[in-house]
Amino acid sequence: MLSFLLPGRHDGLSLSKALPDRTLFFLVTMISFLAALTLTGANGARSLSERWQNGAAQLLTIQVPEPDQSVNNKLSTSRADTVVAALSKALPGSIVHRLTQAELNHLLTPWLGDIKDNALPLPGVIEVKLPDGSSPPDDLSKTLNDLVAGTSVERNTEWSERLKILAENLLTCATLALVAVTGVATMIIALATRTGLSSRRNIIRILHSLGATDNYIAGRFASRTGLLALAGGISGTLLSLIPLTILFRMAAPFTAPSATITDLPEWYELTAMFPSDLLTALAALPFVAALIGWFTTQTIVRLWLLRMP
Repeated sequence: MLSFLLPGRHDGLSLSKALPDRTLFFLVTMISFLAALTLTGANGARSLSERWQNGAAQLLTIQVPEPDQSVNNKLSTSRADTVVAALSKALPGSIVHRLTQAELNHLLTPWLGDIKDNALPLPGVIEVKLPDGSSPPDDLSKTLNDLVAGTSVERNTEWSERLKILAENLLTCATLALVAVTGVATMIIALATRTGLSSRRNIIRILHSLGATDNYIAGRFASRTGLLALAGGISGTLLSLIPLTILFRMAAPFTAPSATITDLPEWYELTAMFPSDLLTALAALPFVAALIGWFTTQTIVRLWLLRMP
């Protein structure tokens, strides 16, 4: 395979003997595999941060005990409907939705089992989606409780801020890991290039004395290293798709709103679950590896040639 990708084994520099083809190929494959997993982790952390910042942080959950009873003997309006009307008036532009019995069953089944025939009294649950960048009044809980006794308001702001900070820290760690992987790849390519230069020192001196330019010598080394890095990058990226596909399938129930914990998508449905920006990053990974290999080799060879007597 490598002989097909890297022709020209009988060139004057004998680069097939100078550069360890299989060793460099497998090393870049492993590094690309790690880089692909790191990119996925960074993408997941960024998505989690955005989700909590723009989604859960704007949600309010209101619980109303005995939701279907009337507020008092004079009014026939239920306690839950009274709270819904008050929320719509106090929070203009918000989406106010009372969960139906089927939605409550779906929400509580993973924790309490089938509750259709359960005599456990359940409060009415109302979800409020606030407009982006807005916040509820500080006295909202007191206002609702004075209107309908026992009403409680749960805000996700505190937890969303903590989880946002956690997601940002995870993103930072993933970025540092990606930088470390890139640094390791650069060092490995640099060491392989220096080894090749040392082994072909005499031949390079002869060719240089015969008129071979620095551009020619550096270009031959860089082209071969770049192709090796490209082949290793493709191999590592394709190899990473196996654990990533399994991981996305296992995580699907927690990312799909309509799914339950036991729902797993079919394998052919997973292609639509990969984020487009992640697919773009994975597709670019082999070319980034090739660019790192080419640029690193160019730099090392030119510096070595400058110091050559």
